Amino acid sequence: MTATMFGTLSMAQRQVMATVWRSGPIARHEIARSTGLTGASITRLTRDLEELGLVEDRVVRDGARGQPARPVSIASAGAFALGVNFSHSFVDLGLVNLVGETVGHERVTLPEPDPLEIARIAHDGLERLRLRARVPLKRIVGAGFSVPGDFRADGRFHAHAYFPQLADKDLRAVFAAAMPVPIIVENDAASAALGERIHGVGIGLDTFILVHIGHGVGGGLILDGALFRGAHDNAGMIGINFPMTALRPSGQDLFQTLARAGINAVDFDALETIDLAHPAVKGWIDRAGAQLANGLHAVVRVLDPQAVILGGRLPPDLQAALFNAMPLADRLADDLASGTNLPGPRILNSTLGMHAGVTGAAAICFFKAFFNTR
Repeated sequence: MTATMFGTLSMAQRQVMATVWRSGPIARHEIARSTGLTGASITRLTRDLEELGLVEDRVVRDGARGQPARPVSIASAGAFALGVNFSHSFVDLGLVNLVGETVGHERVTLPEPDPLEIARIAHDGLERLRLRARVPLKRIVGAGFSVPGDFRADGRFHAHAYFPQLADKDLRAVFAAAMPVPIIVENDAASAALGERIHGVGIGLDTFILVHIGHGVGGGLILDGALFRGAHDNAGMIGINFPMTALRPSGQDLFQTLARAGINAVDFDALETIDLAHPAVKGWIDRAGAQLANGLHAVVRVLDPQAVILGGRLPPDLQAALFNAMPLADRLADDLASGTNLPGPRILNSTLGMHAGVTGAAAICFFKAFFNTR
């Protein structure tokens, strides 16, 4: 593994990075006020971060006399991360810059979801993408692997039932051995939640629930501005509200519903051209939307978030249709009208689109390296 050029940022540097990311372009005196650090410290810290290429200032002239303003912004080309998101038959790879823009994307056929094969595809894809985008290896802060499942007490991966090839594997060790940059392995729903927090509709929100529709139904929790993992790294398992023995609002349930209707769709790429008006598709959307609203109602009342965000692996048009069929806001409005006078969260649809998986996976690298102030 090759070390990046950034080393480990100090807590004060992370505070500045997080403030600039959240509020930039921002004047240095505003950074000082937000962080509680002195003006002299902010001058020194921003200079150090500029030397690393992570922030930049640009002259802003407003026509007034005196020195022009030089607000500080995140430098988009300051750092990059690889996001790796896979399904049964393909791997999505995205090279993402520090402001969340995908500068290179590939979808590679996956013969079977074997960890060694996924690692090989990620390694080769990183080289192709970074060379194509002319990004030096030292500016790549890491590779994030978004994986379908949770983690056992011994740290090994507990795979989703539809990925037996991943069961009980030490995925961190397999991926780390193949990659020339630091790696992070994270649950796919948690990755997506952090992606929304850093680069999506969750910017500016400190507390929200991300509902992740993949092969199963997952959840990611952002509490007080940080990803909440729980005592055993498995917080957010909202899928238990939808028993595996019954119809449920999951991708695998959708595939099975389509198969019963004679539609051959075995992976998410096949859904990109699906007819949303087909009775089987529309029936699933309406049923799944109602199930989500019912299953999330109690979760929302327990956590009291600012927002609930619908995301996951569905193509944008299909996800938008599911979002519109999820009457959670109506359920919460009924609470308000019933005399309890309880306000509810905003209900939001992810805007990350087809890059949601890779953006979220890359975001976990950025958060760990630059934005985590805990």
